[in-house]
Amino acid sequence: MEVNSVESLPSDGPVWAIVLAAGSGRRYGVHPKQYELLGGERVLDRALGTCRAAADHVIVVLAPGDEAIGEQLVADGAADAFVIGGVERSDSVRCALANVDEEAAVIVVHDAARPLASAALHEAVVAAVHAGAEAAIPAIAVIDTIKRVEVDSDGTPVVAATLDRRELVAVQTPQAFRAEVLHRAHAHATDATDDAALVEANGGRVVIVAGEVTNIKITGPEDLAVAAVLLASLG
Repeated sequence: MEVNSVESLPSDGPVWAIVLAAGSGRRYGVHPKQYELLGGERVLDRALGTCRAAADHVIVVLAPGDEAIGEQLVADGAADAFVIGGVERSDSVRCALANVDEEAAVIVVHDAARPLASAALHEAVVAAVHAGAEAAIPAIAVIDTIKRVEVDSDGTPVVAATLDRRELVAVQTPQAFRAEVLHRAHAHATDATDDAALVEANGGRVVIVAGEVTNIKITGPEDLAVAAVLLASLG
């Protein structure tokens, strides 16, 4: 795996994890997806448990109105702290970053909507940063043909180009960052669909580790059904 040619972090540097669970569930349906059951426990609890095993400290980001849930998670030891998120994803990350200790060496950002991310995947992205990377993200190869689409004058979407999928990957979380790199990226940006994009925009170098095909993102009820099957197959 390729990493930056910068001084490595101490292997025992404190790792903080931010677990994002502030979604309103607009695309999922009536109930926020992070509170649906998967394998007998909530999606959020499964994501938190894996992060807890890989990090020294965990902050969970929740939606307004979920304060009681946050208090219970802290009381149960599932998280060290909770914060209420902002309007956009990056706003929520910044709310958590404000509560990360200044001694943190590595910060992991993970979407609770990816509850099947393994402990090994968390360890891989953290190890890449400890080894010298500014940022490390998991990704898998794109197997579908991808086309760029434009809308013509009468409003019909038409193909503008077929992209070379050999140059494309589908990105996942958890994503790990040198603490100072992530703080700096958020200080100079507004919003993005993932934190790696903010680091890239700020001139940072992001390395890829092998993702997991089972690490799906739960967006709709059908994804939860697929996740249940995958969970059973994982034993």
